[in-house]
Amino acid sequence: MAGTKYAPGKNPNSLANLKPGCGGRHKTFESEDKKKRNLSVTETGWQGSQLVVKKYGCKSVSEFLEKLGRGEVKISA
Repeated sequence: MAGTKYAPGKNPNSLANLKPGCGGRHKTFESEDKKKRNLSVTETGWQGSQLVVKKYGCKSVSEFLEKLGRGEVKISA
């Protein structure tokens, strides 16, 4: 499978990833930088969290936890 060869750091797909606002995992939330955190849960807990995330209209567990921590999401039993 032959493809176009680019010099290191010159592939247009790679360069597009470097532009601000074009993807990336560590975006800011209201101008506050995010930091990586580690989380350990059981498979049952993870599956349940996916249902909760969808119920509250979030796209990810990370987004849900951010909103929960900021008081934008309220959980009742």
